[in-house]
Amino acid sequence: MKHEVRIRTLAARYEEGLTEPQEEQELKRLLSAEEELPRDLKSLALMLGGLEELGEELLPARLDRPTASSRRTWWQWAMAAAAVVAIALIVDYQRTPYCYIDGIAIYDPEEALASTDCLAQLEQLDQSMAFFDTLITND
Repeated sequence: MKHEVRIRTLAARYEEGLTEPQEEQELKRLLSAEEELPRDLKSLALMLGGLEELGEELLPARLDRPTASSRRTWWQWAMAAAAVVAIALIVDYQRTPYCYIDGIAIYDPEEALASTDCLAQLEQLDQSMAFFDTLITND
């Protein structure tokens, strides 16, 4: 290795964080020009090459900052969800009960008709009506 002293000097300065950009470029150039490198310098050359490739990579478009249209889309979805919740609450609030049984609002007619609590009262009413019918027909 004809430039080993210069490479090691630049490598030591690079590891301490004291190199200038021109010195880093020189170190990369010298490391790439050498065919046989000792093990410690090979790892440095690999690291510098990897860092250079990382610096050239770009973020995918979907990871860029959100645009005004994507923020607007988010707000549109949020407003639509809020509208659905509001409509559901209003419809539930404005329901009128079918009837009340023992002070409890019953919304389903089938449930109201299935309840036998109110039928006992109707049976007494039916007996009263039958009594009046017999009185009217006996006169």
